[in-house]
Amino acid sequence: MSHYGFNRPSGIGQYRSELKVDLDFWYNPTINNFEKIILALDELNVDTNDLKKLVFDSKRTFLKIPHEDFHTDFLPRMEGLTSFRESKKKSENVDIGGVSVEVISLDDLILNKRAVNRKTDQSDIDELDKIRKRKNRGKGI
Repeated sequence: MSHYGFNRPSGIGQYRSELKVDLDFWYNPTINNFEKIILALDELNVDTNDLKKLVFDSKRTFLKIPHEDFHTDFLPRMEGLTSFRESKKKSENVDIGGVSVEVISLDDLILNKRAVNRKTDQSDIDELDKIRKRKNRGKGI
């Protein structure tokens, strides 16, 4: 959401009232990628003891990792989107502080929001549609 110019912190009060933002990472749900996530979290000094006990399921292994000021979510699937590979083809490569990050396309983000269809997603869709219209106007569309 923030990448496209709309900042709406998610999960406030839902998990811990002091959490302000989250970072969602959609990963290709393979056991190898799951293990890489665990290794990366270990390198960041995140307690992964409970995660190492999980039985990996490519459709259900969602991870929510709390940090001091935010939390990270690792998602094996995104509602409304057909496949990780197809969405990756449409993603945008962004440099964030020297780190290359793939960001979900605006169209796929809107599809996901429509499929999840929570109250907050409805307002997100409205804002994202405005952003998409401004972008298209800039392209002469």
